[in-house]
Formats: sequence, structure tokens, C-alpha cells
Amino acid sequence: MSLPTLIQGHTPHDRLSYLLGELCKELKDIKGDKAGSLGEALSFAQQARDIVDGYDKYVARMSSSPPAIVNKMVDESYEHNWKLVHEEGLTQFRLIPEMSAGGYEAAVLRELAALSKARRILEIGMFTGTTTVTLAMIPTVEKVVALELEGYLKDWSRPYFEQAQVSDKIDVWVGDAVSSLNRLDEEHASFDLVFIDADKPNYLTYLQKVLEGGLLAQGGVIAVDNVAYRGTPWAPVPDKWYEKSGIKTDEFKQAVQSTQEMGRILAEFNEVVRNDPALEVVMLPVEDGISLVRRKGE
Repeated sequence: MSLPTLIQGHTPHDRLSYLLGELCKELKDIKGDKAGSLGEALSFAQQARDIVDGYDKYVARMSSSPPAIVNKMVDESYEHNWKLVHEEGLTQFRLIPEMSAGGYEAAVLRELAALSKARRILEIGMFTGTTTVTLAMIPTVEKVVALELEGYLKDWSRPYFEQAQVSDKIDVWVGDAVSSLNRLDEEHASFDLVFIDADKPNYLTYLQKVLEGGLLAQGGVIAVDNVAYRGTPWAPVPDKWYEKSGIKTDEFKQAVQSTQEMGRILAEFNEVVRNDPALEVVMLPVEDGISLVRRKGE
């Protein structure tokens, strides 16, 4: 059993919904003289949960839809047996469908790319390619270079790129992202939009490579995903979640510890970016948080 489905969810709103749900259950369990006085508190807690549960769905429904191919990719990713793929040695890591940027986030990035008139886009961390194909389908985009560690994902996503008729605009580089960034720098590549959504411990390294290597074009923008990481950068997961959960497996304990560590890493990353005098940054409450970063004066 993984931590996301039991405790955290995949965004700060998911985590808040879980906590409100637990509060509602606790209030319902109170009996006797106190039950009546707590009835109103239970009503407030349930209303709060209804608001938070519906928020992400509502903003997605009130936004322009992503390309139909994206919904197909998301649905088929959830049906795919990623566990078996890993057990057969086809991927280096156990992948889960929640790693994919959903349709709403893809639509947000599409609007950002369109507004910034991006022609060349770099994606660090592709996974199933939902963002990749969305960006490539923008008529003014000429090329999307996607860096991905898992070669299996290049093969998995290619048929969808072909169905969307943008395969010729997408170049997937398989391998270590730092090595790929060094190679792009040597080739004097330049990108109008860079999307970072890969392994969190290397976020700062990727950001520095893009900025210092000249990979970001004049006036370009860097979008960084998961910067709110389930709310853990400002509200860490307490150790008591593991102690009170009743689940004493090593897998669950490791999930708790991993979430705590990722929250710490993202908090440090956000602080470094915010305090860099050469950068402008704004963090948006989109899904699990997206920061838009650019050089000052551009």
C-alpha cells in the first residue's frame, strides 16, 4: 500500500481532503451529550471537504479541454501494467500512472507556450508524453526535445505521437538528463520554454544547467512542476502518520520517509529560486504546484 492513496493524495488539495475526511469520521464517532454540540462542526467540516474535493475538477471543467489524444494516453496509462513492466526488467524504476501530467496541467502549459510564442521547447522528464504531445500540437511550435531516462517510455509514447501527427516535431533523448543537457549545450541549442518534471533531487542541477549553459533563449521561461509537493514543503508529514496508521510494513514506512524527504528537497529548491537575485519567479497553485521562472529584465 502506497502513501499517496492512504494519506497524502497527489496534490495539496488531495491531502487536505483526506484530513477533512478523517475529521468528519472522528466527529461522527462522538456519541452521547457531546454529539449534538458537535453536529454543526461536522457540517462545517463536510462543507469544507466538498469545496476542496470539487475545486480541481471544476477549474479543469471550466478550462479549454486538452487534445483528445491526451485523455486517451492518460486512460491507457492507468490500464497499463507498469508493475509487470518493471518486473520484466523493461524499466529501471517502478513507474506509476500518477507520474503523468494530467489533461488540465497539459492545457495550462499549452496556454503558457502559446502566450509566450514558444517555437522550441525542452522537456526534462517526459514519462508517457502527455505534455510532450500537447506542446507539439501547437501550430507555431517547431520542435519539442524531451529528455527521458527510461527507453521503454520512448517506445510506449511513439504511437500516440504518430496518431497526433506530430511525431516529426518530437525528439526524445534517452539517458541521463545531465549528460543530455551537456550535449545540448555543446550543440548550442536554445529553447523558448523549458519544462522541468523529473527526479526532484536534481531539480536545482537541471535549473542551473539550463541557465548557465545558455539553453534558455532570450526572454524564455522555465516551468517547474510539483513545487508544492502535496503541501509538504510548508506542512511536513508528521511521523505520527506512520505510528498511528496501523500499517507496519517497510514499504509504507519508506513511503512516509520518501514523502518527508521530497518535501524538504522541494522546500530548499523553492527557497534557492526565490532568493536568487538574478531570477523572477511566481508559483502557481496548479495541481501540485508549478513555478514559472525567468531571468530578471527579460
